[in-house]
Amino acid sequence: MIFNCKIIKIEASDSHVFKVFIKPDQCFQFKAGQYAIVYLNNKQLPFSIANSPTCNELIELHVGGSIKESAIEAISHFIDAFIHQTEFKIDAPHGDAWLRDDSESPLLLIAGGTGLSYINSILHHCVYKQLSQPIYLYWGVNNHQLLYADQQLKSLSAQFPNVKYVPVVEHEHTEWDGKIGNVIDAVMDDFADLSDFDIYVCGPFGMSRSAKDIFTTEKKANVGKMYSDAFSYM
Repeated sequence: MIFNCKIIKIEASDSHVFKVFIKPDQCFQFKAGQYAIVYLNNKQLPFSIANSPTCNELIELHVGGSIKESAIEAISHFIDAFIHQTEFKIDAPHGDAWLRDDSESPLLLIAGGTGLSYINSILHHCVYKQLSQPIYLYWGVNNHQLLYADQQLKSLSAQFPNVKYVPVVEHEHTEWDGKIGNVIDAVMDDFADLSDFDIYVCGPFGMSRSAKDIFTTEKKANVGKMYSDAFSYM
């Protein structure tokens, strides 16, 4: 469905990731893990909806965190729309990689960069639904300064014993004492068998493809229990 929207606020972080809060002209129903297509400056930009579907008066998007021209251009458009209170359209919801909250399987949530927005929606809905099975969240970034939601995720995992949060930094030296390297490799090191898991993945296309290939061939993951919008293009 198409909705007319305005931006209510934009929150910036030290990592150059911006949380953009959009108010549609009417509330709509979506599932945790779905995305919206934003029509902005004659372009169609897909963004994961970062908030839980229990909070749908505002739609939260995570934008930036990259020096790529597309990311810089997108946040510039959002800031301009916010300053001038320009009305624009979104088409939502989309995507089939939504949370299967009727499953009792343990969950493995894997995010790369601002792919955390997709995982954030799923994780907060799991907490809202009081799911009791183990939930593992692995978040991979290039350097520790890009962990824009690190403290919130640490607090959440401290509050809920079944949630384990594991940040993974690819390039780091003395300033980081956590896991270093590729986030998929970190999961490979920590799990011997993924056959029981529901696995949700969002990040760069190559990361999603690698997760699907390696987990199914080397860790017994069930491809029917793996979810990512990127899988639709493989």
